Amino acid sequence: MSVFDLGFPLWLLISVLVVFALLLYYMLRGRVSEGLRVPLAIVLAPVCTVAAVAVAVVLSALLSPFFETPTGPAGPKPRTQPATTPDTIPPETTASPTASPTASPTASPTASPTASPSASATASP
Repeated sequence: MSVFDLGFPLWLLISVLVVFALLLYYMLRGRVSEGLRVPLAIVLAPVCTVAAVAVAVVLSALLSPFFETPTGPAGPKPRTQPATTPDTIPPETTASPTASPTASPTASPTASPTASPSASATASP
């Protein structure tokens, strides 16, 4: 004989069904005859219990993303290009001046370092 395991105690299921049956019996008073009220309450109690559980599961599934802590980025990571630095040095000076032993003395870089006058703020006493 196998054990019927619902994941919760059987007394809880029975008490929920009894509560739904009593609520339905009370709500059906005055709407249906006395002879139909008891069978309707007995039949509709499990139906209402299943409907209430289904509504609770749907609401839980819809609202759970708002209450969970984010574990990572929500969307795909944006692809970023590596930062390119502006070319401040002319391309001619990037190679070493002695690139080959047969290079003539005229193959030196054309850019010559020159000092440019700049304004310097010196405080005089």
